[in-house]
Amino acid sequence: MEKLKITWISNIQFEPYLRSCIVDVFAPLSLTPYTTYISFNEYSEKIMEISDSDYIVVCLNLDEIYPNLINNLISNAVSEDAIISDIVAKCQSFYNAIRCYTLTPIIWIGFEDYCYHIDYIDGQIPILEFLTDRLNINVFQMFNGQDVYIDLKHLIARNGINRSYNLKGKFRWNSPYSKELILLMVQELYKQYLIYIGRTKKCIVIDCDNVLWGGILLEDGIEGIQLGSYGLGRQYQDFQRFLLTMYYQGVILAVCSKNDEPDVLKVFREHSEMILKKEYISCFQCNWDNKPDNIQKIAYTLNIGIDSMIFVDDSKSEIEAVKSMLPNIEAFQYDCNTIYEQFSCFNLNSKSDLTNIKKRTETYRTNIQREKLKSDFISSDEYLMLLHTKIDIHKSLSIEMSRISELTQRTNKFTNGIRYTVNQLKEKINRFGYVLYTVSVSDRFSDLGVVGVIGIYENKLDLFSLSCRAMGRHVEDVMINHIKQCNIKTCTFVSTGKNDMLYEKFKNYFNFN
Repeated sequence: MEKLKITWISNIQFEPYLRSCIVDVFAPLSLTPYTTYISFNEYSEKIMEISDSDYIVVCLNLDEIYPNLINNLISNAVSEDAIISDIVAKCQSFYNAIRCYTLTPIIWIGFEDYCYHIDYIDGQIPILEFLTDRLNINVFQMFNGQDVYIDLKHLIARNGINRSYNLKGKFRWNSPYSKELILLMVQELYKQYLIYIGRTKKCIVIDCDNVLWGGILLEDGIEGIQLGSYGLGRQYQDFQRFLLTMYYQGVILAVCSKNDEPDVLKVFREHSEMILKKEYISCFQCNWDNKPDNIQKIAYTLNIGIDSMIFVDDSKSEIEAVKSMLPNIEAFQYDCNTIYEQFSCFNLNSKSDLTNIKKRTETYRTNIQREKLKSDFISSDEYLMLLHTKIDIHKSLSIEMSRISELTQRTNKFTNGIRYTVNQLKEKINRFGYVLYTVSVSDRFSDLGVVGVIGIYENKLDLFSLSCRAMGRHVEDVMINHIKQCNIKTCTFVSTGKNDMLYEKFKNYFNFN
């Protein structure tokens, strides 16, 4: 079983709850989390223990760093700017010390100011609010691209202030936070780990009537459906806005509706209150066939697994039918009060490449044209020839690092299982002898953009990823031929649970180490 070393650095205590929470929360994964706790005052002595960590979590308590903060501010003994400058300098020095030894991702849990109890005497006057927010912003700005800042104030707000503290623990062991709050922190760590390894759903399949708008399109007509910025139509417009946010973070949107497709497309084109437009939708299946069959058609068109999709419908009977016939899909009944919680199965990176997202959506939409072309010819080779596929393999450019990193983290089928962050990729290519190649594809219908990557180091294939949207046109064979031309015979391979097909293919060409 794979091990995961998490180093937790703080100036307060988190036991006896921290390790047990980490073990429980990470239980669904096939790995064993190993947690090391280091006191903030001792990190310089134990810096070598930090360097081999898989994850570093930093949680510094403001009251410990500046115990007389409130009185210094009220008495004007020290200015707010001086306090911020002092604390940020300490954090910067600490951060630089870690970065001298490792590029391991850091989860930095922000400062909070709910611990001072001053609201009992002054009411809800924000004495520290602006200082803490300014402090967190300054600390956030020192991070590099792979580090993550967690808003502790938001976690406390979700949990409730009174349930987030443990005064007995503070006075006995310098452990001021409750088990409930520590559990929320660990759950957020787990969420960020899933984002880091690219484990997420990929596609939302959405019904239309009483999901994207209120009412029945066939009965009410385009002018009669409920959709707008106020009243009964507000919930549907808010939901569309949320779906658009998910699209911008890389989620594929598809529509599956029992309606006539021209009527649905007319709403997308002409209704002035629609937030979602046709160009955001990768695939439409709007007809009177059963929805499980239509969802399978969507999966085929997008070339993704059913288990990568979720389905949202207002009808309980449709939900049950889909669950019964497609047990690998997650299906949720639309309810404006609970629907957003259901999307926690997505673990999204907010730094997605919008240019690539638009190219991907265009690729999926033009797949209909490709399928039509393919159906006109019996020979696969003839089809590929008429498709005019162009494959370009070139040494990777710095501007492509973000997309390449995304490929390694999101690809599960045609990959050797190696995943890298942007900073890890930059570290790799700075090594003498490491060569990274980008694979771009275009055809007569659209530019698919960057769809693949090859990494070679010391006569070994270190990295191989190919997006599923480039499948079916022998791109993987062209990539393998390029690798063979580099005289590579050894390959690193890690199972993702879905890359068996590539493993079988690689066996014909490479030895595994």
